[in-house]
Amino acid sequence: MPADQRALTRAARERAASTGETYTAARAALLAAHGTTTATIDPVLLAPYPNETGVVGVDELGWRVLPADATPQQRARAEANWYPVAPARPCRCSGSCLHATRCGHPDDGEDRCPGLLIHLDRYPGGLFAVDDWEDRYECVECRAGIIMGVELPAVPWGEPRDGGIGVFDDVRHPNFPDDEDQGSGYDPGCFECGAKAGYQCTCGDEPDTSFGCDECGAGGGYGCNC
Repeated sequence: MPADQRALTRAARERAASTGETYTAARAALLAAHGTTTATIDPVLLAPYPNETGVVGVDELGWRVLPADATPQQRARAEANWYPVAPARPCRCSGSCLHATRCGHPDDGEDRCPGLLIHLDRYPGGLFAVDDWEDRYECVECRAGIIMGVELPAVPWGEPRDGGIGVFDDVRHPNFPDDEDQGSGYDPGCFECGAKAGYQCTCGDEPDTSFGCDECGAGGGYGCNC
């Protein structure tokens, strides 16, 4: 068996063990999402989880489903549009983050929150440094929100244009919500509650306290598979 086929077989078996799918279904999902894979990439990240069917599209799976020759614009769009997951699942962002780490809020005192953080969003965090991004987290227990800056030299969110910086198409920038360079019909979503374009804004509503099941990883609002 060729080496790439062995890698695909191994990845399909690992995915099946992680998701509960049959080997055939896991292999088909990998092929449909990526065509092939390597042992260095967690195979469960290359396709939507079973409970995400009809909710998460291939363009929300992050950078891992991009071709090796993806353009800077494609990489930036993938970095800005991945779909968040529960703490039990690996984050879909491209770099290190605080996903699934302990909240620990408040900063002092003995009763620090034992909840885990969810990496909810990543978006451009500056006006001129195109490698500056910002991460938004929220604790599953106390609901405390955290915003942190992160540098991603390999994933610029824009490029020089007409003596300034232009944001890549389909990459939402909180400081340029009406930038014509972001594509027709561009919708940055809500930067108050963090709801992405196409998802319900929760401003003024009581926060949803359900982030799903930590055992099977089912997200809030989706059926638990345990």
